[in-house]
Amino acid sequence: MKLQLKVALACLVGLVWIQQGFCEELSTRSGINNWTCTCAASYQGNQSYIKSNCSTSCDCSPASGQSRGTWTCSCSSDGLPKVAAGSQDTTCFTGCNCTSGSLTDAQATRKHISSTIVVVILLCVILTILAFLTSITWYLCRKDKFPIQSPSFLSDRETSCNSATNLISHRASSVSEAKICVDSPSNPLSGYFRKASFSCRSKTKIIHGTLICFAYSELEHATNKFSHSNLIGLGGSSYVYRGQLKDGTAVAVKRLKAQGGPDADLLFSAEVELLAKLHHCHVVPLLGYCMEFHGKLSERLLVFEYMSNGNLRDCLDGITGENMNWKTRVAIAIGAARGLEYLHEAAAPRILHRDVKSTNILMDELWRAKITDLGMAKRLRADGVPSSSSSPARMQGTFGYFAPEYAMIGRASLMSDVFSFGVVLLEVITGRQPIHKTTNKVEESLVLWATPRLQDSRRVISELPDPRLKGNFPEEELQIMAYLAKECLLLDPDSRPSMSEVVQILSTIAPEKSKRINIPSESFSGNVIIASQAFNITLSFMATSIYDGFFFYFGKQ
Repeated sequence: MKLQLKVALACLVGLVWIQQGFCEELSTRSGINNWTCTCAASYQGNQSYIKSNCSTSCDCSPASGQSRGTWTCSCSSDGLPKVAAGSQDTTCFTGCNCTSGSLTDAQATRKHISSTIVVVILLCVILTILAFLTSITWYLCRKDKFPIQSPSFLSDRETSCNSATNLISHRASSVSEAKICVDSPSNPLSGYFRKASFSCRSKTKIIHGTLICFAYSELEHATNKFSHSNLIGLGGSSYVYRGQLKDGTAVAVKRLKAQGGPDADLLFSAEVELLAKLHHCHVVPLLGYCMEFHGKLSERLLVFEYMSNGNLRDCLDGITGENMNWKTRVAIAIGAARGLEYLHEAAAPRILHRDVKSTNILMDELWRAKITDLGMAKRLRADGVPSSSSSPARMQGTFGYFAPEYAMIGRASLMSDVFSFGVVLLEVITGRQPIHKTTNKVEESLVLWATPRLQDSRRVISELPDPRLKGNFPEEELQIMAYLAKECLLLDPDSRPSMSEVVQILSTIAPEKSKRINIPSESFSGNVIIASQAFNITLSFMATSIYDGFFFYFGKQ
């Protein structure tokens, strides 16, 4: 718009300058084309009569030194003396002899000047219109060349055993008909989303290494028009469908329920921004998103990597058709703990999940656990407090996993996630659901049921284990996991272990699964051997201390 105003102003100044120049030229020409006429008058009466009636447009006076009745007239370019028509009027000049131009030439000059000014004015108007159209075209082209892009966030403190950035890039390169999303200009690294920027109404659009802006039509086709047969999950605010993209890639499409109000778009953009920052092998990666308006409401969808082995709760219930052995359960517990540890300690900013439960722990084809569903997650400030506090009237989460302090005063913290993870550990050990229906159809809390049994080491072995295990588990490992669950479920939040401590304790159960980084043996061989020996000694010492402390504690019961 600034360019348009500048061009219009320049044209206006040019028009004024050209008009001024032509006015000066006209004035000059008027002085050059004065007529000098010698006229003969037959009327010899009062000379003032001739001046007032026959030379109104000229300056006429009797010629001196010439015959009587001769007049000399000086006329401007637009006037001549009045000449009598025939013999009807003898009071004016009977004839005039004019030099220095003619009437026809003067009129032609005036017409030429007037037509030139009109042409110049029209030319300036046309140039102004062209400048206006050019500025609009330039703005639209710039808008297309600098589109909104889903932010590609790289955390300075991110830790991952398998980089999700490479995974997303690989997914991106395999999607056909890829184009850049071109909806509204924005800084590609900014975390802010404008309302119109999510609309990707044509083909799938992608930028390598970042999120994919899917077209709604493609996700609708991938999920068979969101058919019930593709429904794999149902939450309080969303549906999850299994989908297959055009290239055969299996994805999980989370379709948020229709919500009105001005905050709906902000909440969706906040979730996309949050998920885009997370890169860890035990957190389900976000591959893309979609937002398109249909009528007054908008369709909001998130596209995740598909986890072929479902969620932990279904696996414990045997819905997947396979009973998990103890070794698999330990690996899943360690993986989920590491995912939460990443969110609490290594993500930037640190994240409070607020809805840790077995259905939010998914397994891929290798039975590797991954944390999902961060729709209710909160960023933590530097002091570890959530960015916005909760209130009891707006409590979010799942009944059966609430920490006591969260249920009473509605204030969530990292220790609230730890408590919820303690409930998950009880599910892994017992196979029971967090809210269990007894034979009398009375709902019973898993925490309340397990608490007295956790106080007795004998009851831990005899009453807690899942019957599906059929006794195939090391008792020492079960005792350690039960002790850890008991610590996570302590009433005092400050007495609970952090997720880093939870990971360390679980790693003592299966140290071969606790290796985070595989370093080639030929690289730094001496240091690696020394570090490995020290690490093994430390783990052995921790395991012995925890085990002895556990039996010392239960020995007093």
